[in-house]
Amino acid sequence: MRTNQANDADVIAVIGATGSGKGVYIKNYALKKAERRLLIWDYMREYGPLTDMQTEKIASALQTLTGKQFRTAFLPSFEDKVRQKQFDLFCKAAVTVGDLRLVVEELAFVTSPSFAPAGWKMVTSVGRHKGLRVIGASQRPAQVDKAFWSNCTEIHCGFLNYDDDQKTMARALGVSLSDIQALQPLEYIHKNVRTKEIKFGRVKVPGKAP
Repeated sequence: MRTNQANDADVIAVIGATGSGKGVYIKNYALKKAERRLLIWDYMREYGPLTDMQTEKIASALQTLTGKQFRTAFLPSFEDKVRQKQFDLFCKAAVTVGDLRLVVEELAFVTSPSFAPAGWKMVTSVGRHKGLRVIGASQRPAQVDKAFWSNCTEIHCGFLNYDDDQKTMARALGVSLSDIQALQPLEYIHKNVRTKEIKFGRVKVPGKAP
């Protein structure tokens, strides 16, 4: 496996309850229109408009990675055992190919606080050296594996329902609990882990009035 030690890490955690604006942020802020090598784990089947191919066949999705340019959304199985195997293959392929933007939606369906598949461990531990730029999203921070958290370079947090989740994100972001509790749908707190810069804001839904 060839690696490049000079690559900067680019790992964004996007956390928020349903309706918090996670998807809006990822599609309209985190993803760049210029991304020519884009691979999405699209559990909710919502990224089709941003891609050139959407498929439920893992072999077909991975076949697209042989091209110089691709914008592919893989639609994983809703069956747990099948999905777990698919995710491991998906992640290992991303690491092998390298130099791409990788988006993983609904991490809770494939990882847990104490477990991450081997492929996902490779993404979070050596992905930087392979040129992977990673966005991982989850409705709850407690359902995301610790290895991913430890390698994040940015943390984006939207509205959260549960007290424990609010406390966890207050600690992760270095803000007060009241700051987290005050968030409304589409509002967010964003932290650059390296620079410690913290921003408060609100995502805008395209086509809708503020």
